[in-house]
Order: sequence, then structure tokens, then C-alpha cells
Amino acid sequence: MVVNQSQLWNISFVMCIHKNIDLVRNNDTGRMMVRRISPAVDFPVLVALCRIKQRNLMEVYDVRSENGVCVSLCEFINGTTLPDQRYDVIAAKQILCQICDGLTALHSHGIVHRDIKPENIMLLSDGTVKIIDYSISRLMKPDQRKDTTAFGTAGYASPEQFGFAQTNGKADIYSCGVLLNYMLTGKMPTEELHQGVLKTVIEQCIEIDESKRFQSAAELKSVLLGRKINSRRTFRPPPGFRSKRVLPKILTVILFSAWLFMLFVYINGFPAFLKTDTKNIIQQLILMVDFMVLWTALPYILFGDMFRLSERINPNNPQNGKYVLRILGVASIVLGFVLIVIGVYVTNLL
Repeated sequence: MVVNQSQLWNISFVMCIHKNIDLVRNNDTGRMMVRRISPAVDFPVLVALCRIKQRNLMEVYDVRSENGVCVSLCEFINGTTLPDQRYDVIAAKQILCQICDGLTALHSHGIVHRDIKPENIMLLSDGTVKIIDYSISRLMKPDQRKDTTAFGTAGYASPEQFGFAQTNGKADIYSCGVLLNYMLTGKMPTEELHQGVLKTVIEQCIEIDESKRFQSAAELKSVLLGRKINSRRTFRPPPGFRSKRVLPKILTVILFSAWLFMLFVYINGFPAFLKTDTKNIIQQLILMVDFMVLWTALPYILFGDMFRLSERINPNNPQNGKYVLRILGVASIVLGFVLIVIGVYVTNLL
């Protein structure tokens, strides 16, 4: 164990990992560490990073200012960067939840990472996820209109990182959305957007307007773990009008129009039922309920949120959900006609 700073900096060079990044060994403890040379302007954020101890973050042990540059000693992580492969929904969620834990710790100390991407995510043999590379991390400065210097990896960086606004924790939320889409599809959201159960999550992460994104990494994690997204933040068309195709919308209009017509007929005709005998009233009520169930449920089942159910049934292969959707659609039509037949039969028995 490293006891004090004098022991910590008693190191010897092992090998060069990258430009300005070396692998070193502590001569007293034998611990392997990473020595990084950074510009002098990085000193405040590196000092802040030294105070953070969190299992999903590469630890920064200490930092010194020498000859106009910063020299920091960081944790050596024996793992691999995020593999260039497609993940299933469960695995992608597990990885991103750990990233959210690390970002929550960073953001709580006023630090934004600004470079969340596969190359900066390390996987350990025990399944632990580590966020590395604080080379463009910065302290949040809410009083400034925009960042002093524009940095970020194209595709993963949020719009505000390129001079549109001041970066904060929501910039990392944006990058998480891009990363999640990449893990699921192997492509950027602009190339191919994931169409499975996490589509809504990704879309909210990569909103251009940062106020429409998740408000924190903790909130994003809670949604990944099952909490419903606050639908009040974004407008969602009513069931039947969420399809991008014209035909379902036309059919929905017809079905809803029929529902309104049936409702109008029964409401205006109901007082006349009271003047007839009890048997006739019961017959009419049965038919009314029968038709209301048919005309209310059918549009919703055919063109509403049933597609989300089909995606949940097939989370790892959303395309299979289309077959489930067709089965549900046919079943709803059959159910509707069965309801009519049963209603007519029951009323005749009465």
C-alpha cells in the first residue's frame, strides 16, 4: 500500500503507452501506475479528480505541476476497452448502468467527462466497467455562456461541446445515448437508430435541446432499470397516430369516427329505453357495452401501444416483434366479431 506522497512518487519507468502517457512502477510497493503529462490548464480538474474514489472511475492518485505542465499518477487498469461488437439489450443496460454510476460521482464533484466513447470504457475480467481518460474533462462553470475550448469526439460529443452552449453533465448524457445505440446496432444514431425497447431512452439522451434530455446520470440509470420515462416531457400522439405510415392513420380515423358515432347514437337514444320494458333495456345495454368494447379496444390494439408489448416479448430481436404485432392485430379483429356475435346471441336469449 502507498503510505504517503514520497512513496507514491518513488517510481521507475516501465514502458511508453502513448504520447505523454507512460506505464510506471512504484519502487516501494511494486504497484503499476500510469503517469500522464497534461497541459498546465488541467491542474484544477486533476486536483478535483484526486478527491473521487468510485469503482467505475479510473482513480487519479496525485498530480504535480512541473516545468509548466501537469504530471499525474493514475490507476493502471488491467482490462480491455469496450469491444467493437453488438450487445443484447440486457448486456448493454448493465454496462451503461455502471457508466451512469461513474458519471454520477464525477458530476457530483462538478466535473464533466466530455469524451464518453467505446475507447474510453474499460471492461475488467470480473465484469466491472471503468471510465478512463480525463484528457478533455473540465470543471463545470455555470456562469460562462460556452466552453473556452471546443473538444470532443465527432458523433459522440454533444452539440454544446462545439461552442453552442456551456457543457454540463447533460453533455455526458448525450454521449451515453450515442454509446448505447452503438452497442445495440454497431452504428451511430444518425446512421441507424435502435428500434427496440430502448429506442425512447436513446432518443431522449440525444435530444439537441439539453433541457429535454435526462436531467442526470442517476435518472438515466433508473429508467434503464425499469422506471417509466416521464411522458409529460415529450408530446406523444394518441394511439393509432404513432405509425409513420398513412394507411394505419386513415383506418384509425375511420374506427374512431365509428366509435364517436356509436357513442352519439346510444347517448341520444338512451332516454327512449327507459320508456320500454326492463327486458329491452337490458338488451340494449348489453349491445351498447359490446359495441363500446369493440370500437374502443380495436384501434388501440391494432395501432396503439401493443407494438411496445411485442418489443418487450422479443427484446433482443425487435424484428420478431412485428410478427407478434400481426398476431395481436388478427386476434383483436377476431375478438371484436366474437364480441358482436356473443352480444347478439345473449340479447336474443333475453
